[in-house]
Amino acid sequence: MFDIAWDDAIVVIFFIYGLAFYSMGLALWIESGRASELGFARSMRLLAAFGLLHGLHEWMDMIEQGSAHFFETSVPDWWLWPRLVLLSISFVALLAFGEQLLDRERYGRASSWFRTWGAIALFAIAAVGVQVSYDLDDVAWARAIEVLARYTMGIPGIILTCLALWQQRETFRQRGMRQFVYDLTQAIAALLVYGLIGQVFNGESVFFPSNTLNGEAFQEWTGFPIQLFRAWTAILIAFSMIRVLRSLEVENEQRLLRAEQAKLEAERRSHAELERLNTELQAANAETARLLDEVRQRDALRGELLQRITLAQEGERQRIARELHDGTGQALTGLALGLRGIVNLLHADDCGSITDYARQLSELEQMATTSLGELRHLINDLRPPQLDDMGLVAALRWQVDNFNRRGAIKAEFNISGKPYPLPPEVETTLFRIAQEGLTNIAKHARASHAWIMLDFNGGVRLSVRDNGVGFDPSAAMDSAGPRAAWGLLGMQERANLINAHLSLDSAPGVGATLTVELDEPVSKESDDADSRRDR
Repeated sequence: MFDIAWDDAIVVIFFIYGLAFYSMGLALWIESGRASELGFARSMRLLAAFGLLHGLHEWMDMIEQGSAHFFETSVPDWWLWPRLVLLSISFVALLAFGEQLLDRERYGRASSWFRTWGAIALFAIAAVGVQVSYDLDDVAWARAIEVLARYTMGIPGIILTCLALWQQRETFRQRGMRQFVYDLTQAIAALLVYGLIGQVFNGESVFFPSNTLNGEAFQEWTGFPIQLFRAWTAILIAFSMIRVLRSLEVENEQRLLRAEQAKLEAERRSHAELERLNTELQAANAETARLLDEVRQRDALRGELLQRITLAQEGERQRIARELHDGTGQALTGLALGLRGIVNLLHADDCGSITDYARQLSELEQMATTSLGELRHLINDLRPPQLDDMGLVAALRWQVDNFNRRGAIKAEFNISGKPYPLPPEVETTLFRIAQEGLTNIAKHARASHAWIMLDFNGGVRLSVRDNGVGFDPSAAMDSAGPRAAWGLLGMQERANLINAHLSLDSAPGVGATLTVELDEPVSKESDDADSRRDR
């Protein structure tokens, strides 16, 4: 009576059994179209194929059992083979799913499929071996092949899938989806029980262990058919896997959240970058305004300097004209008058003695010599001939000697490195800067000693130093205040004309050092220019 009750319910059991796997497969197949970074989702179509095919296989079993129980008719023998094909292909899909997911999660590489192909090869060899060993008819062989499919592909596929899903649990944890770890663990446990129990106890066959551990033995021991146990585990597997599918939606929400956060971060960075660029633009505008103001000040300063230079030139011309008029002009006038007196004496009747002529000529010679000295002194003040004839070193040495003769300040001139001729405009500029530097020392420094250093090592460097009272260079060169250091400004402008850098190092009470450095070393000329070299 107990057995008859299970026979009446077997069709319903098979229907629920197949429905559980088919529903799982259909749900997995529908969700497999989602874009996902989860390895489980990228391999999900294979698991969906297992569920769909396995569900169809169980429904074919349902039809076979229903025909036998309710209509007392058997399905044709060929019916066993398509059912066997569905079962075998479903297990192959399960094997492939487990292997692909395991390789992705554990090794991070594409699968080589050697486990799947190995199981298929083992199944084929076992199927041929059973037939050769027992010489079965087609129906018995089909039943044996079904058992072999569960042993060689079903159980290994289930174990491989459980291992792969176990690895997926860690991925869920890392992605902050711990709520699905329990569902995945439940699915793994149900699938493992389904494989180790549900696939071991199957149809009876001629070989071990199916000739002992089969469905009839299971029902005899437990009191209910193995199909009920499989249906129960199938429902649990389907329920757990469908719950796990919600992880794809959570992952999609996480991606949307990350995208929104990335967008907000990009907007924040863009805003910060715009603020930075705006700050830099404001700073650049302020710097441009400052430079324009500085250029205007320098233009105004240069205009004022040009005016003062013009006035200085006019003053120098007036001085030269006055000295020529008062000194050389009067001397020439005296010479002319003296010569005319001698001519008048020669034409007179009483022409006088030779001694008188000699005395007058001697006086005229002395007057001419004095005028010539004054004229030579005036020429030297305008431009020393040593600068053109013997070069910068000789001209500076003459300037220092002349400075020592004129004043109480002791000046020294030193040379470092091997001198070589420089372009005429460079030599003239350096000489005028040194000349102006000594003039400033004489006028303002109240120094007892001065030094001029000309250094030819690694370029050209001219230094003018004193031990005087010193001054504040920033205050002296401040264009905003009343301009007093016109000499310093003139030296700076001269240095700019030859692309040189002029620097001032001074402070009240510590003397002053003026240094002129050429930005680039001046190329040396050939030794044929020895006429301008200091010997």
